[in-house]
Amino acid sequence: MSKKRMISVVIIVVIFISGVAFFKRNEIQSIYGAKDNQSVAPVTSDKVAVEVVRPKEAQSESSYFKATLEADQEGIVSSKNSGKVVSVLFEDGKQVTQGETLVILDDQDIKNQIKSAESQLEVSKASLQKTEASLENTQRAYERTKILAQQGAVAQVELDNAETSLKMIKADIASGQANIQAGQTNIDNLTTTLADMIIRAPITGVMDSKNVKLGQFLTPGNVLGKVNDISLMDAVIEIDQNQIQTIKIGQKAKLKLNEDDTNTYEGVVKSINSSADSSSRAFKVKIQLNNEKLSLKPGVFAKVTLMNDAKVQNFVIPVALIAGKEGNYSVYINDNGIAKKQAVTVGKLVNNQAEIKSGLQGNESIISTNLNMIQEGDKITVVSE
Repeated sequence: MSKKRMISVVIIVVIFISGVAFFKRNEIQSIYGAKDNQSVAPVTSDKVAVEVVRPKEAQSESSYFKATLEADQEGIVSSKNSGKVVSVLFEDGKQVTQGETLVILDDQDIKNQIKSAESQLEVSKASLQKTEASLENTQRAYERTKILAQQGAVAQVELDNAETSLKMIKADIASGQANIQAGQTNIDNLTTTLADMIIRAPITGVMDSKNVKLGQFLTPGNVLGKVNDISLMDAVIEIDQNQIQTIKIGQKAKLKLNEDDTNTYEGVVKSINSSADSSSRAFKVKIQLNNEKLSLKPGVFAKVTLMNDAKVQNFVIPVALIAGKEGNYSVYINDNGIAKKQAVTVGKLVNNQAEIKSGLQGNESIISTNLNMIQEGDKITVVSE
């Protein structure tokens, strides 16, 4: 067979196969009719098919923080003097009042010193009285000698001697008065020391950290325990630098010891540190709580809720729907079939949900699919909401 004839045969076979395929397709279309046309008909529109979601409401009422409880006031019990402990009148947990006796030191040596000082003071006073009594006679003798010296009746040396005697008497009186003052000061100091041999509670509260025993010899500054005023308690929390501007002195707070605790304690923000911790970049905040029943104890952990003064209506949407960078976030919304870019302000991120603090009213249809295929102004068709 010639090459030319072979090509003709191939062309005839191809035409035959194409004809069979054509008739087969027409036969199928005649069987399934319009139904098949509806299912396979391509979309000729230039609109982008998208799905949309609506923002969810998020009531921002409060913030939760871990807290450590501290006594609102703490008084250190310490010794001011040296001495042997002869009596201890407290144990940890005892409720005491300010000024109550806690520890007594041996004061016999101080009492003996006071008695001796008082005796010496009496001697000094008696001596001064005698010196003061002779002052008048010495003063008169000097005045008489001075007149005689002016008249030439006595030598100048006698006047000088009289003047010297007067000065000595006056010096003795000044010295005696100084001795009496020093003696009285010494007695006053010893009396104060005697009073400090009884160690008292510096404030009203509950005793803690006892560190003294009978027979122990104390030196000045020994710490014997603490008095915690727990009628008011401080819950100490740490606030991140990004949130500290939202916390105010006097802001209301609530506390629970744990999630299952049925008791709730109310308080207010008492203080905010002016500087952040150098490592954590967090600010220490104290919440003062009323603890009249003394049920809260220092050192335990708790959960604090900081309450906002008013409910702020915010919304949350999936984080994946937000484009842009910090300070320039946006989402795409369905604006009557047109993709519209809407700027938003983002707050907290929780469980892949972003808080929208501004930019949305809550009734928008936010485009959630094909975000990489649309631009602002594109026509869209919503296939699911």
